[in-house]
Amino acid sequence: MIAPRHTTQPTGYDHRALPPCLGCQLPSAPLAELRTAHSPRLAFPVPPSPAQRLTALASTDAPVTDHALLVLLGHFAQHLGLVTLLEAVPLAQKQVTHARQTKLIQFLVAILAGIQQLQDLNDGPAPLVHDPTVPQAWGQPAFAHYSGVSRTLAAADATTLQAVRTALAQVSRPFIDREVLAILRTTAPLMVDIDLTGRPVSPTSTSYPDAAFGWMDDAVAKGYQSAISSLSGGPTGRLLLASQRYAGHAKSAECLQAAVVAVEAALQVRPRRRTELVQAQLDALAARLTTQQQRLATAQEAQATAQWKREQHGLDVKRWGERFHQQRARLERRVGRLSATVSRLAGQVAALVAEQGEVTTWLAQLTADNAAVGVPVSVVMRVDAGFATDANLAWLIEMGYTVLTKVLSGHTTKRLQRTIPATATWTPVGGNAEAVALGRQRIGEGRYAVEALQVRYRLPNGWRWTTLVWYDEAPAPPAAVWFRQYNGRQTVEAGIKENKAVFTLRRPLVRSVVGMQVQEEYAVFAANFVRWAAAWVKAQNTDVAAGLGQALREVKTLVRVVAQSRARVVVSASGCALVFEAQSAFAGAVLVLRGQPVYQTVLPLFTIGEITPQEVTSTVVAQNLR
Repeated sequence: MIAPRHTTQPTGYDHRALPPCLGCQLPSAPLAELRTAHSPRLAFPVPPSPAQRLTALASTDAPVTDHALLVLLGHFAQHLGLVTLLEAVPLAQKQVTHARQTKLIQFLVAILAGIQQLQDLNDGPAPLVHDPTVPQAWGQPAFAHYSGVSRTLAAADATTLQAVRTALAQVSRPFIDREVLAILRTTAPLMVDIDLTGRPVSPTSTSYPDAAFGWMDDAVAKGYQSAISSLSGGPTGRLLLASQRYAGHAKSAECLQAAVVAVEAALQVRPRRRTELVQAQLDALAARLTTQQQRLATAQEAQATAQWKREQHGLDVKRWGERFHQQRARLERRVGRLSATVSRLAGQVAALVAEQGEVTTWLAQLTADNAAVGVPVSVVMRVDAGFATDANLAWLIEMGYTVLTKVLSGHTTKRLQRTIPATATWTPVGGNAEAVALGRQRIGEGRYAVEALQVRYRLPNGWRWTTLVWYDEAPAPPAAVWFRQYNGRQTVEAGIKENKAVFTLRRPLVRSVVGMQVQEEYAVFAANFVRWAAAWVKAQNTDVAAGLGQALREVKTLVRVVAQSRARVVVSASGCALVFEAQSAFAGAVLVLRGQPVYQTVLPLFTIGEITPQEVTSTVVAQNLR
């Protein structure tokens, strides 16, 4: 069939040009009848675009949702197998109308919707419970009343919490692996941040278990503390890894080691443990122990001699005069002094023996870690000054991390400040900041010397000083790079603010212990899940309206605006599409959701042909050895 020369319209509409999940149900474009081959008026109708066809189809009988993003996330969750995993979570509660796991899934949807109070599920401006397209997108027949959700979370126990964590970790695993791989391919170290943030409640409330007063957000408040860890520097920009919940009076230093253990479990990679440092510490302990044991033996011998002399004194004396009593008193005092010395040295020897046993056990653990890891990776642990106690710094160093932090005490900064010569050259590192490197310094009672960078800020009321700390086998970076890397902690701080403001972690939605912990786990997962879903949608929709395309890059906009936008849901056997209504901020925009996401986690086949973190690091090591 040849079109007339005077027209450039196509001769027909090819279904293969449509998105595969929707082409089967869109109406065909009828061809115009050919009257004569030479007719100058012969032309074919211009077929509508796929977006026009979707809009036309959506205007018929397609269901409408007021929560477009939540429908999108529901389809994404089903593709990833998340819904199936959550439906298998054990819950010790009798089922009446709604399945127990449905309410557990509904709680996750509520977090993703950014609701401020649990009752908003029923009483909010656009109640989720009254929008049937949302539970259907999440594979559920309907959602329950918010009071039922609260009762289910109150019935949840430690087994439920662990099962939820396992399900979320299983879904997150390939995404985290790919983030780690993307960073390792650049030969850059992994950058991990840990910070402590408050979860305040009403200061007069008595119904929140274990809530306590503490320092939160630069003020004293009642509530809880959460240690949040994140990975930055990869394609996602910021990836939250784990969260641990504590009472409100918890201090940063108390939370570091548990957070690092959770980070290693999430990343499934770790640095090489510095066993040589621990071995040197063990050797020094052995030398000190030998010295103290010799001193103890000498003191015990002197004590025994003094006791014998005391016993022998006066045996042959017939008159006990004043001189006799003076000699006797001197012997008693000597025996007392030697006994005190023996007791003190014996305590020191016992403490050294106990410390030697602890260090030996610690060395065995680190050695086993090194034997178990395939190829270690370089990880920078960037933490706030509140975590930087002497014990924590030594622990991080021995665990193999590159440490980037600030000194804990302002007195340390003042002491180091006095050592800077007047002729020192200060390097500009920021708009109002300049720094000078001080070289290796012993901070406080720290076990290891660290690199120190003195920084001063010019403020309207004078200078403000602080000291940055660095530890690694490699030399410290230049002052400007060092300063910029530490100030990159603003990334994790932004993530914490995002979680508080967007995913309602500013306040607990429930008051049960396990329920609050489930909320914490859901909120950390939600921050990542929304980003992963947005990337999945962008990969499948190359021609997205400008406003909607911008929204897909902003988590806050997605949750605050797209999750509350009205759209029609066009569903087929292999996928669906969202056509935004005129009442939404993205009127006429279309998002096509095809059948399979970028990452499939429910089948083991997703790992076939993939490069693992160990393979990447092995290649890097091999290149360096050449």
